[in-house]
Amino acid sequence: MRKYAEIWAASALLRGECVHWVDGASRIDPARILAAFPPTESAPQEHLRRLFIGRGFTVHQLTTLVERLAREVSITASPLIIIDGPIGMHLDRQVGDHEARCLMRRMVVNLQHLAKTHHVAVIIITSNQPKSKRHQHLLSMVERRANQQLQQAQQTTLRNRGVLMHQPTGAIGVWPSQRPFITLVQSIEYKKSTLP
Repeated sequence: MRKYAEIWAASALLRGECVHWVDGASRIDPARILAAFPPTESAPQEHLRRLFIGRGFTVHQLTTLVERLAREVSITASPLIIIDGPIGMHLDRQVGDHEARCLMRRMVVNLQHLAKTHHVAVIIITSNQPKSKRHQHLLSMVERRANQQLQQAQQTTLRNRGVLMHQPTGAIGVWPSQRPFITLVQSIEYKKSTLP
C-alpha cells in the first residue's frame, strides 16, 4: 500500500498542497515520491518542501507526533495525512499490552477527530495479516474506527498489475501496468470505470 500512498502524496504535492507523513516504520524514502512525479516536471525537489515528515522511533514519540498533527494541519491546510507502520511500533516488547492498547486507542481517536474536524484524508499503512494476539487486537481497533479500507488483494499481481480491494464495498480495481502519473481523482475514476 505504501507505493499507492507515495503516488497520492506526489499528486497532492504537484497540486501545491502540503502532505504530512508520520513514519513509524522508518521506510519513507522521498526519492520514491520524486520518482512518482512526471518526467516533464521541471523542479520536483521544490515540491518536496511541502512534504512534512515526522519519524517516531518509539511508540510514545509516534503518539506525540500524531497529537501534534491538529496544530500542524491548521497551519498547512494539508488535505492528506499518511501514518506509516503505527501498529508495528505498538508491538514493542518494552511496552505492555494494556499500554499499547491505550496508546493505539488514543492515536486512532485523535486521527478520527482530525479527519472530521479538518476534512483531511488519513491513510494508515499497516499489514492486515496479524502476527500475534496483540497485533490482532490493535488491528481490530484500527479497522473498527476506519470508515473505509483499501487492501492489496491476496493475489498481489495480475500480469504485473497491483490488485486493490475496497472495503466495505468489496470492489476490486487493478493498478495500471505502467507507472504513468495519475492523480487520486483519476485513479478513483479509473476504479469506477472498472466496476461492473
